Amino acid sequence: MLLADYQKQQLNNKLGSLRISKKSSKWIAQIAVEAAEKQNNNNQNVMGVDLGLKVPAVAVTKNGKTKFFGNGRQNKYIRRKYKGLRQKLGKTKKLKKIKQISNKEQRWMKDQDHKISRQIVNFAVENNVSVIRMEKLTNIRNTARTSRKNEKNLHTWSFYRLAKYIEYKGNLEGIKVKYVNPQYTSQRCPCCGEMNKGRDRKYLCKACRFSTHRDRLGAINIQLLYNIYISNEIIRDNEN
Repeated sequence: MLLADYQKQQLNNKLGSLRISKKSSKWIAQIAVEAAEKQNNNNQNVMGVDLGLKVPAVAVTKNGKTKFFGNGRQNKYIRRKYKGLRQKLGKTKKLKKIKQISNKEQRWMKDQDHKISRQIVNFAVENNVSVIRMEKLTNIRNTARTSRKNEKNLHTWSFYRLAKYIEYKGNLEGIKVKYVNPQYTSQRCPCCGEMNKGRDRKYLCKACRFSTHRDRLGAINIQLLYNIYISNEIIRDNEN
């Protein structure tokens, strides 16, 4: 039986019912487990997480420590690869093969979401985080619907699924997940509050000259919502 690392960890919990099914000539075992949630430490140590396409996820802690997760270029390559295969098979009317390829693509994307969510939660645990803040799920779905440049890619890249994976894995570690309105998080300077539009992947504040990666800016501002601004030194000293 093939098991991913996160699946092996779950088998250490109390086991429940077992269901075996067959899909595409392969046998699949589904095991229910009972996992106890850890107590939240309530230290108000908040970490912001920003989800995106070019960079699947960026996390920033209260002291400015930053980590980027996933490989957006690899995801884009895989999606284009499977799309090309489906188009070729579509001309020959091989519908069964097309379905198999689509299922394979979805399994790959789902596995990536599991790995990224586990890495994010592990990063939170390492930094004694008690709360993870993310963009509201309704905003995530609206972004997926309205984005013009990436509309052909977004149907296979599920921000919603990744957010839910982070939520339930965070809860198991005693970490609360809160969703916030991300309005202006990609434009507001976290040092002086001035509004600026980033160019390409770089953000530069015209008022105080603070600069950073645009996706990192989103995570910083999500972490900062309802809090005071962080000092410029803390943000810069901890940028990777």
